[in-house]
Amino acid sequence: MKNEFDQRAEWKETGPFRVAKELFLDVIFTFACDCACPFCIARTKNHAQEDPGAWERAVLDAFRWFDIRSVILLGGEATVDPHFLDKLRFLTRAMEGKNTDRLILTTNGCTLRDTAFAGQVIASRIDSVNLSRMHHDQAANDRIFGRGTMTREEIAALHRQLNNAGKTLRLNVNVWRGNLDSVQELEDFIQAFAGTCDAIKLTPLMETTMFDTVEPVTRYTRERAIPEKQIAELWEKLIARHTLRRRASRVLGFVDYAEAEIFGQTVILKYAQVEDKYDRDRDIPTLKLYPNGCLSNEWSFTKDIRTRLPAQGGLPG
Repeated sequence: MKNEFDQRAEWKETGPFRVAKELFLDVIFTFACDCACPFCIARTKNHAQEDPGAWERAVLDAFRWFDIRSVILLGGEATVDPHFLDKLRFLTRAMEGKNTDRLILTTNGCTLRDTAFAGQVIASRIDSVNLSRMHHDQAANDRIFGRGTMTREEIAALHRQLNNAGKTLRLNVNVWRGNLDSVQELEDFIQAFAGTCDAIKLTPLMETTMFDTVEPVTRYTRERAIPEKQIAELWEKLIARHTLRRRASRVLGFVDYAEAEIFGQTVILKYAQVEDKYDRDRDIPTLKLYPNGCLSNEWSFTKDIRTRLPAQGGLPG
């Protein structure tokens, strides 16, 4: 199962740019969401107008100019887009004949409780699902999301269906002050879901500016984010009780990871992200494609990188 360790800190010169060799394309299907997580920046930003036609043109341009290795579907919540399956088919066609070897859906999983819809997702080109889960206690998890969420049994069933189709499931977990902020709570979570997924990824809730039209962070996050040093100490205490497999430092220049085996389960630990150390005028560590059709190398739905690309498409190198 590929993960962040495969996005190596390696670059290639392509015309006026320095582009990640393992280039990810984050495709934001929609800004809408069917949950109400208190820390989500999707609840604070001023959304750009969604433009399906511009979005399709941006998809084609992304694959025309860049050698994209992985595509990650995001939101909001991507699957609440009423045209999700049509957009997915369009995106899949754009990937044909390219070097793209991964198509990943990031989701809160609520729509996947509909078994017919889940079946269509599993039958699609998507080869991995990253499912958000914030607590091992069902009632606590539902409170965080502001609605009923997938149960452990439903997650285990989805995992079996995905594995039977040769696909994988990962649980994405955020950690903050008051939520899974001790070794014991982390172990309780991992033990509760061990065997129901292929991997668990632990990420600290971070104070960060991700969109140029948004206040830097919600008050909820500001009050609960755990300092970088304390996160590192928490991760190291957890790892020391189990088996460290590998580490990766400064992936693409600004984030560290560790991978451990805990209760027989693969666990990926993301350390607090340092300030992005790349030149936004030249470096392309990832690409972001927004619902308004903006294609950017930043978390910005107004700074379109195509203004600096050759009109005929295709970059040298």
